[in-house]
Parts: sequence; C-alpha cells; structure tokens
Amino acid sequence: MDYFQWSDALSVGNTLIDQDHKELVTLVNELHQAVQDGKSSETLGSILQALFTYTHEHFQREELLMEHIKYADMDAHLDQHKKLIEQVEVLQDAFERGRAEVAIGTAELLRYWLTHHIMRTDKKLSAAIAQAGLAEL
Repeated sequence: MDYFQWSDALSVGNTLIDQDHKELVTLVNELHQAVQDGKSSETLGSILQALFTYTHEHFQREELLMEHIKYADMDAHLDQHKKLIEQVEVLQDAFERGRAEVAIGTAELLRYWLTHHIMRTDKKLSAAIAQAGLAEL
C-alpha cells in the first residue's frame, strides 16, 4: 500500500491540476519508499530535487491560472504556496548539510500539506476556474 493514497476525494475536477497533484503524490510515495528501503543520500537527494522542482512548476501553473481568471482569493492562495516553499527550502538545506533524516519529514509534511491544501484551497480555485469557463484547462 502506498504511503500517500490518491482518491477521488482529492480530485478538484480540473484535469490539469489533478494531473499535477497525482504526480506530486507519486513523488511523495517515491521519496517515502526510498527512505523505507534505505536508499543512498544521493538517491534521496535526487528524488527530493525532483519533488521540489515539480512543486515549483505546479505552483507556477496554478498561479498563471489565478492571474488569468483574476482569482479573488489569489493573495491568500499565493501566501500558502510561499509558506510551503519556505518550509521546503529549510528542509532541503538541512538535507544538503547531511541531515538525511529530513527526507521522511519532507514526505510527511507534503502528504499533510497537499491533502489539506487540495481539500480547502485548490477546490475553491477549481470552482473559480470552472466558473470562468476554463474547466478543461
């Protein structure tokens, strides 16, 4: 069983956003499994980098959508993105300084954060995108 289970409850009903979220779930699971399997710091670092890069790319895509539809809650949504990036950068720095144990903490943080962010924040964004007539983006 995967560490982080994708379910229909996590779907926001927007294909682009859901695909990004599924990829993030896959990367969190890959990181968690690598920790469980005792993979090398190099392997963990590679997965962490892919996760951080994809998170940034996902946020950029969401932020472009928000700008495009002139999303009313954009500032609050961007603030959540910014806070997560700050937390992740602290963890990434700790990992790069030799603290490999932060890899599991990163997986735990992202599983929790993504679940709550999707359920509370991204579902509102998806509804606004649909209301703007861009549901299939």
